[in-house]
Amino acid sequence: MRIRLFVVLLLFLCSSQLLFSQEVKPEMVLQEADWTKYAQVEVLTSSLLSKKEEELKNWVKAKEELGGGARFNQIKSVWGNAKKESGIGLNEKERAAYQEYLALQDSLQKVVVVYQVELIRDEKVLGLELFEHISQVIRDDPSLKEKLVQEVGRLKKKAK
Repeated sequence: MRIRLFVVLLLFLCSSQLLFSQEVKPEMVLQEADWTKYAQVEVLTSSLLSKKEEELKNWVKAKEELGGGARFNQIKSVWGNAKKESGIGLNEKERAAYQEYLALQDSLQKVVVVYQVELIRDEKVLGLELFEHISQVIRDDPSLKEKLVQEVGRLKKKAK
């Protein structure tokens, strides 16, 4: 009996603690400028991603061990399947070069992710609270994603 009473008391204390510990934040009203900030992060990230993809393409073209674009695509299509790799005569130089390509691709992707995170965290650019709020609004109402897509398109067109 005492154990049941103790459990009930413990549950009551925990639930009341949860109620009092929650902060009450005023509802954030999104302005057009907020959508523009969010879209600007998308545009800046997309721009950096394009530059890094171009950098990667140029690296592949310059890498003699990969044997040009056609051979690179052939290696890429069979990568990870030992039977198919031996079927195209993949040699150790090509294997090492492709592994180098994968490492470079991974590092460039990390650069882009870090850049985007820095933009999101920067209060002058967007700010984490605004990012989270807009992300939640879009999750709650996926039709608002179109608003973001239109704003991104407008900013990209303006940048050209």
